[in-house]
Amino acid sequence: MPVTAALTEVDVAPDFSPETVEMERNVLTTLLYYDIWRHPLTTRELFAFHPTNSLTLEEFKKQLDAIARGPSIQTDGDYYFVRRGSDAASELRKKRERAAAALWRMAHVSAAIIKRFPFVRGVFVSGDLSKNSADKNSDIDFVILTAPGRLWICRACLILFKKIFLLNRKKYFCLNYFLSTDNLAQENRNFFIATELAHLKPLHNRRLYLDLLAANSWMKDLFPNFDPSLMFSTRCNDRGRIIRTLLELGFRLLPADRIDDFLHQTMQRIWARRYPHVDPVTRERIFRSTKRESRTFVGDFQQKILAGYMLKLAEFGVERAR
Repeated sequence: MPVTAALTEVDVAPDFSPETVEMERNVLTTLLYYDIWRHPLTTRELFAFHPTNSLTLEEFKKQLDAIARGPSIQTDGDYYFVRRGSDAASELRKKRERAAAALWRMAHVSAAIIKRFPFVRGVFVSGDLSKNSADKNSDIDFVILTAPGRLWICRACLILFKKIFLLNRKKYFCLNYFLSTDNLAQENRNFFIATELAHLKPLHNRRLYLDLLAANSWMKDLFPNFDPSLMFSTRCNDRGRIIRTLLELGFRLLPADRIDDFLHQTMQRIWARRYPHVDPVTRERIFRSTKRESRTFVGDFQQKILAGYMLKLAEFGVERAR
């Protein structure tokens, strides 16, 4: 079947009820987002990211059996993906899960180091690994939550450690996003941000992770069934605060507020000087530098993914449920 075939009433098996047709459309729109990475979803993941909540998980599982007989969605065991005449996608996910297992071990080692730095309050994993997927080129992307008013000191300490002791290698120590604990609610509320939040994996401070989800309850508008218990999880270690507390004591002897302000202003100048060709609006989106947030998304990855997703929806002639 050509992948450009739209999902219409004609495409659906004659015995499909209107409810099943609607569900197939909704499942397809979810799978198309992950098809960007050839990443199949399990039943529980599909349920977590389903745009409506008219079914229980058990009812949802039963409906999936019927949908898998349709022309647009393929299944291989508990993996569902866009039908393209091959089950290679499920084998690819299994391969990436095996690669992720090794990367998770290094992620826990890195998190054990990060959480001991001054003013670190939470350590989470985002990106490919948060979806339990990796290949030889994958990095470990960390989201670091910091104490209020100390984000730039915390960031500077960690970046300095990476440059000196890790020779600026980022594979196991990729520090792209810092967020202050008094700024948990995301300003940008779109499908990409909601998906990344849903996949976050806490390695230190699970309570703060739950606070982050609660502060972004707007996610439920997109994923009304979402619950962390439906997702892949890894261990979260909240020990190791003694060293961090001792290190923070030293900053009481210093003008920490002024140091944090200086580091913030310096970074703003660096981004402007390093990327003069980027317009201010785009620079603010990909190199966000405020007192309570530091975000470095080189290449405007978010916009590229959202644009790619829109193209896939148009290719299959479907729209996400509002």
